[in-house]
Amino acid sequence: MPKISPPGHILEIISRLESRGFETWCAGGCVRDALLPREPSDWDIATAALPQETAACFPGLRVLETGAAHGTVTLITPKGPVEVTTLRVDGEYTGHRRPIGVSFSRNIKEDLARRDFTVNALAYHPERGLLDPFGGQEDLHRGLLRCVGDPMRRFDEDALRILRAARFSAALGFEIEKGTLSAALDSLGLIKSLSGERVRQELTKLLCAPGAGTALERYPRIILAALPELSSLPSPQEVPPELVPRWAALLRDCAPDSARGLLRRLRFPNREISEITRLIKQLPLTPQGLSLWKRLETAGLTLKDLAVSGGDLISLGYSPGPGLGAALEGLLRGVLSGELQNSREALLSHAAKNM
Repeated sequence: MPKISPPGHILEIISRLESRGFETWCAGGCVRDALLPREPSDWDIATAALPQETAACFPGLRVLETGAAHGTVTLITPKGPVEVTTLRVDGEYTGHRRPIGVSFSRNIKEDLARRDFTVNALAYHPERGLLDPFGGQEDLHRGLLRCVGDPMRRFDEDALRILRAARFSAALGFEIEKGTLSAALDSLGLIKSLSGERVRQELTKLLCAPGAGTALERYPRIILAALPELSSLPSPQEVPPELVPRWAALLRDCAPDSARGLLRRLRFPNREISEITRLIKQLPLTPQGLSLWKRLETAGLTLKDLAVSGGDLISLGYSPGPGLGAALEGLLRGVLSGELQNSREALLSHAAKNM
């Protein structure tokens, strides 16, 4: 396994906290990614210091109470924000989503024991090395996602972990371990307790991940439990990993109104709903012989993308008003269908013949 090398400013934070007597580690996804190896997007720090004690250790830095009730503060360093979270033990969970409260701890193993998957229950210290009480390193080597402890309990505590399992599978290229998958499938009914916004966030990360197509093929029951409006899952794999085209590819067999209702339930912003449903609505007009991405790319055209404008048609002799708009829409449909080239000459010639 590769050596873990946290950035200098992370090592400085660990050193400062430990010099004040607070045991401190890098923990979670950053350790996982460094071991794979992947470049960690951020470095999260777990410490025995309480939030106010952490803040007191850094008098020269701005400290944000981003989640103080759950032990998290964010240090605004010259190298960027760094989350520092007090070691904790979760209390009883409510609504299959969040603990009612947390108890702060001084024990890193207790903190790791509350985490979702073994590959995320890892900690690293520059002197003490890797801490791996649940076999996460071996699961990384085997490419497996396995719950920490009893998987049924883990999913009952937080139903979002079911979707996170599929999302991590797509992101990391891992398989969900047999016992964990069985528990996830037995717990699918809990997904109904999740907010639309959280479902949207997890599924968007899944759809835009490198292994999205494989994850959809492996775990369709999980995705369909989150999207009961769908009867099957078209793969978006050949589409670039961007939110609008990936969701449009997934929902391409839906009627636009049905897709709009689903997207609203998941609390998508209005702009994204409009863009996704426009692609779905226009997709049947595009040439069937093209790849899905080329068809979606073509379907993404709007009136402003035409090589001619309303002014050009007025110069031909069209009158301002509904007829002008209808003529432009007709040109757009022609371009979408492949019957017309999106060139000024071709569009003006067609418009002149159909005045």
